Amino acid sequence: MLDFALVYQQIGEMVLEQKRACQSYDDKVALAGETLANWNEHWNELEKKLSQSRTSWLLAGRFHESFMTRHPLPKAPEFFTVVATDGSQIFPDRHELSACYLLNLGAVVLHYGSGEQSRLSSRPLLYYKECDMARSCGGNRVPITSEMISVLRGALEIQELAGLLEEAAEDSRQVIGFTDGTLILWNLTGKPQEFQQEILEKYLRGFEDMRRSALPFMGYISQPGSADVVNVLRVALCPENPTNCDRCPHKGQNAELPCESIAGVTDAVLFSKVLQEGERSTIFKSHSEILKKYGKQAVFFFYLHVGREIARIEIPQWLAENPELLALVHAAAYDQAHKGQGYPVSLAEAHERAVIRGPEREQFYRIVEDRYVREGLKVSISRKSFKKRNVTI
Repeated sequence: MLDFALVYQQIGEMVLEQKRACQSYDDKVALAGETLANWNEHWNELEKKLSQSRTSWLLAGRFHESFMTRHPLPKAPEFFTVVATDGSQIFPDRHELSACYLLNLGAVVLHYGSGEQSRLSSRPLLYYKECDMARSCGGNRVPITSEMISVLRGALEIQELAGLLEEAAEDSRQVIGFTDGTLILWNLTGKPQEFQQEILEKYLRGFEDMRRSALPFMGYISQPGSADVVNVLRVALCPENPTNCDRCPHKGQNAELPCESIAGVTDAVLFSKVLQEGERSTIFKSHSEILKKYGKQAVFFFYLHVGREIARIEIPQWLAENPELLALVHAAAYDQAHKGQGYPVSLAEAHERAVIRGPEREQFYRIVEDRYVREGLKVSISRKSFKKRNVTI
């Protein structure tokens, strides 16, 4: 049994520690905001320092206006169509009778101003062939992992989005595409080279199809934890010029390095102190390592105050350089989040179409088992799977 007297004492200590941590974090946020303001009109000088610096952090780049520039909310078009895609999966399960996995792509097409009926759909894709279950790596066959399946799903979501946008644009209507999460395949790093090439070809083919047809799209990131812009401010706080983290003379001399005084602050928190609802930040370029393999398809981003949070919006370079389409992305992202009470309604609906719930997963395996039996194939599942399906109390 619990000794609540001791528990109460430890809870009190925990609360006091959290209170101290909150005060420390508030101080960091205040310093980050102060640093942003101090360098607001000197961003050209800071960009020069960044170009000569070597850091262990991911830095935002390609500045073309002051950091605290606030772009007001443009008016959304009277008539436009929103397309959104999302995905879900059933990963391979060694306790089941067949080595396979299933991807489910959810999509929605929402028409605004025209009175047309919305289109909601899902498309399941079953993978079971030998080439689906393993990939080549240095002459060896490497079993596909859950993370690799998730990366594949992301590439297929982009291709699905490109196809639906092209279809919707055939009627000469204004279209805008949404996908959930980042456009940067950071989790592709470290995967087999052949697999990386396969995914990049699928992913960038979708990018190119949308660029060629001038179809605007975005990666919408809710509750972003990135700190690309804050990391720029950490370089600004560094007394060394140029900054070189590998040869930092302050290591071992101080309890806290000059750059660590704002470490832990996210871009979303920083811009929550700058932006008003509906406003977006200036545009920044991502320098994620994997983007070197994107070729001309660089990824830019900005932060948008959607009311309940600061969202990160990622877009391709060609779109960032088109003021008219950039304004459409800005307006549509806010409009969708407003309609969805803080999160884009189109992405929420696409998720509902894509998600595979527990009972559906069980039904999928029962259908597989039934077809195996009907075709006279040997059926054998693990005792663990059997017990999960047949629970008695």
